[in-house]
Amino acid sequence: MKRLPVQRSLGLCWSIATDTFTFQVAVSDKPFTRRGVLSTVNSLFNPLGLVAPVTIRGQALLRELSTDTLDWDAELPAKNVVKWETWKNSLQDLSKLHLSRSYVHQSLSNAIQTELCLFSDASNWAIGAVAYLRVITTDGQCRVGFVLGKAKLAPQPEPTIPRLELCGAVLGVEMAEYILDELDFKPDAVKFYCDSKVALGYIHNNSKRFFVYIHNRVHRIRKTTSQLWHFVPTDQNPANLATRSVPVSRLVDTMWFTGPAFLHKPSQLATQETFELIESETDVDVRPQLTILATHVSDDELNSERFQRFSTWESLLRGVAFLIHQIRSRSPN
Repeated sequence: MKRLPVQRSLGLCWSIATDTFTFQVAVSDKPFTRRGVLSTVNSLFNPLGLVAPVTIRGQALLRELSTDTLDWDAELPAKNVVKWETWKNSLQDLSKLHLSRSYVHQSLSNAIQTELCLFSDASNWAIGAVAYLRVITTDGQCRVGFVLGKAKLAPQPEPTIPRLELCGAVLGVEMAEYILDELDFKPDAVKFYCDSKVALGYIHNNSKRFFVYIHNRVHRIRKTTSQLWHFVPTDQNPANLATRSVPVSRLVDTMWFTGPAFLHKPSQLATQETFELIESETDVDVRPQLTILATHVSDDELNSERFQRFSTWESLLRGVAFLIHQIRSRSPN
């Protein structure tokens, strides 16, 4: 029997026999310089973010190793050689990964419900997001398929963790818009998950004002969605893997490709979640509340309404007589 070949499509290796994606990384002995490290990191083409938890470590090493070296061909510090060689050699294990090309092994036309679920997270050096397609079949089973993953290095100088968590949420929203534009069908629901209650408080806030950094990102998120966000514990957030990195040998044993366990369980009645700002009085990103007092001065004219202040006719006459007397006494002769 003739063995089907492995085809290359947009830099990915497609095994026709098993209908799976895999990787074939040829790690050559490139010089331990800024140019050589960059060449190795970029040699791994990963458009779908299938191995984002692996590639983000290479990007972080590139930043770390070349911080003090501006020359592209200068030798990097020898003390970092072991760290770099360990990561580079681990890329050979990528050939053992075989990931299904289809999202789920189920016809979407017969599905009861389809959901696009996006998870976001941040650490002090990276932000990440990952998307899954959740399909509920006619027999009540839940099938979950990996759609897209992304990981980016945190900007320098590093913002605070709440700011980075909000950047991760923005990345999740941008991924959702991109996926919805590319899919041939429209999911019944789109849900977002985050493990930072501070960031969720920013997104759901309607009472406080923020400084520019937070305001712009909250506005970007709420432009697309604001009430579809849910809290997820850190140990059930697969985006956490993209922001802390995972070795290639352990990646297949994590929830990165399968999603968290609760996505595989039958749907429960959804409740509307609300999140309050946490320590808004001490949060440096929340504008202090100002109290403004306005004084209104009115010039009331003398009219008959003032006569209602007098209870008797005699008291009114005395008041008018006193007023005439004061006016005449102050008038020039």
